Amino acid sequence: MNVRYLYQPSELEGWTKRATHPIWSLKIYTLQSAVTKPDEPVLYYFHYGPKSEFVRKELLVVLPNTQFPPAQIM
Repeated sequence: MNVRYLYQPSELEGWTKRATHPIWSLKIYTLQSAVTKPDEPVLYYFHYGPKSEFVRKELLVVLPNTQFPPAQIM
């Protein structure tokens, strides 16, 4: 599954927060695995990308054949 992740405030250090700045990652990542434990949320990990864990509400599913604007615009 291809996803984008929600930026954490610390990832944008040095930026003055503006309404035009992205809140979702600009790159698309592929999920590698999901880890489940009793009474805990499911944790997702990327195949290549940030080496941290994410919960479902921090991920945005990218549908197949989604076209993004050119990188110069983003």
